[in-house]
Amino acid sequence: MRQLCLFLLLLPAFAYAQVTVVFVPEIQGRSLDGLLQVKLNNAATTRQRAVLTITVAAQSVGKVVSIKTPAFDLMPGLNPLPAGLMAGVSIQFAENKIAAILRQSHLFTAADYEYCFEVSPGDVHGGISLGQQCFNYSLQPFSPLILTSPYDGDQICDKRPNLFWQPLLPAIPGMQYRLILTTLNPGQNKAEALRYNLPLINQSFINTPMLFFPPSAQELKEGKEYIWQVTAYKGDVLLSTSEMWTFKLQCKDSSAPLTPESFRDIEDLTKGNFYLANGYIRFATHNTYAATNLNYEIVCLTDPGSKVKHLPKVKLVHGGNHVVIDLSENRSFKDGYYYRLTITLPDGLKSELRFLYAKPIDE
Repeated sequence: MRQLCLFLLLLPAFAYAQVTVVFVPEIQGRSLDGLLQVKLNNAATTRQRAVLTITVAAQSVGKVVSIKTPAFDLMPGLNPLPAGLMAGVSIQFAENKIAAILRQSHLFTAADYEYCFEVSPGDVHGGISLGQQCFNYSLQPFSPLILTSPYDGDQICDKRPNLFWQPLLPAIPGMQYRLILTTLNPGQNKAEALRYNLPLINQSFINTPMLFFPPSAQELKEGKEYIWQVTAYKGDVLLSTSEMWTFKLQCKDSSAPLTPESFRDIEDLTKGNFYLANGYIRFATHNTYAATNLNYEIVCLTDPGSKVKHLPKVKLVHGGNHVVIDLSENRSFKDGYYYRLTITLPDGLKSELRFLYAKPIDE
């Protein structure tokens, strides 16, 4: 008798753990559709009918939403929810601000959530639960996935450019990036180009927010326009997609040939998006304040890890200035590398000039 009582006490616990839930809240807990990407692991050796009830509550407002599926077949082993099940689910939203936003956008706002899943027999009313699990997660919205270099609409002179973007935050363990780069034909729609044109780069499994131009990829061609886009994903789940940016490979200096006696306004040079520096950078600018040193910095775009040091001091006088920055003896600069000059004038106005460094002809 004692053995029988012990068996009866353990029976609910055994049945309770018959189905376990596989759910990743940092990914699937961000949207209403994501909740139904849950998977159920059925420890039974036979097929059975089941009903899944999902309840989500926020610490600040209480219950947010409850979802109940129609009965479906639960096979032995790991089960995704059947395709098309979403069409028959019953959804009840609570009466609070978070639920109102969820009803409208199908997205969960930032909050501390509890996601609870209960699997019940689908052919028995009031039967013993087959499994129940809850998950807690403090959800923060993803930052936008933003491309950084090459700039949108830029003209560059690097036939094998490195590509950079801002990392997606908050970071998700196991998250990776995919980058696609292809040509953009004249008059072609951007989305159409990315979808149908043969990609020059189509690389997945990128672990950092940058990609060195793959050695196996064909180099870019002079005068061609290119388009690129980055997506973040984990497994088979898409997390975020960047905008579609374009740039053009143009190695001809956009300004007129310069001599030591001829200078163009810095603003005119920056509008051209490209400048060829044969050992020197020369430009004209106007200073409305007292004489001072020029506030400027130069960074390498071809090799962002390298540091540009020992830049010469440049004096600004009151009024018009013909500025010459001598780079010819500076070992930080490499022939054929791409750089960005940023100057800050005394009135706070900033200008950026992207340039290709070339050794002086007499070297």
